[in-house]
Amino acid sequence: MNSFVFNDAIRFKLATQQEDTGAKIQVFLGVFVGVILRWIVVDILKNHAPWNFAVIIARIVIALIATVFVFSGYWQKVKGQSAGMRFLNSLVYGVSIDALVGPWTY
Repeated sequence: MNSFVFNDAIRFKLATQQEDTGAKIQVFLGVFVGVILRWIVVDILKNHAPWNFAVIIARIVIALIATVFVFSGYWQKVKGQSAGMRFLNSLVYGVSIDALVGPWTY
């Protein structure tokens, strides 16, 4: 009778369910760039918001926090898409997330 071997099960999972690290980085950067892009276009160019070093650092930190919080849920939705669409969709998603989070950061 064959018994269950835990190490074999772990090796099987690692061999059959490999994550695409490059795609995760692409989605993470897409969301992050989308958040930063919306801040630059709306707040700086359109509204002529004052900015200095402290504001830039604060917005980068806010962008990283927003990106980390939305990344895990969003990754599950786009991991099956092609690379170009995955980046474009994550970029647009980053812009929309910053539109929702942005007013709370003033």
